[in-house]
Amino acid sequence: MNSAALSLAASMFEGSNSDIDNLPDTETILHILGIEYKTPNDSYAILHDIASKFWFTYRTGFAPIGGPSGPTKDTGWGCMMRCGQMMLAEGYVRFFLPAGRYFRWHPQLVDTTYWDILNMFIDKRHSSYSIQQIGL
Repeated sequence: MNSAALSLAASMFEGSNSDIDNLPDTETILHILGIEYKTPNDSYAILHDIASKFWFTYRTGFAPIGGPSGPTKDTGWGCMMRCGQMMLAEGYVRFFLPAGRYFRWHPQLVDTTYWDILNMFIDKRHSSYSIQQIGL
């Protein structure tokens, strides 16, 4: 795994347990990509599921798209591309990781397939599904 992948993973998953206060205190049923959860009993399972999803958001300061004078941020126009990246990454997780939909991320993750998937989406020209590749 490279430092760019590790940095992206850390930014996606840091602070996920602090969001427990944002979940309803009532016995509400939530569905996340086909799995049913009930709050408050499943609060930690909900957060762990959400934290295990790839989360690609607007970025700034990446290598220019299409050459030296190209954009270096995708704020205001990259939302559909980022959504597409997240859907494709979820499909790869479901297809290539043994746990599929039930995959859960943890900081000591050593499954190289996970890191291979993540590396495909890093905002670098050589990454298969980077903003530089899909934004041309």
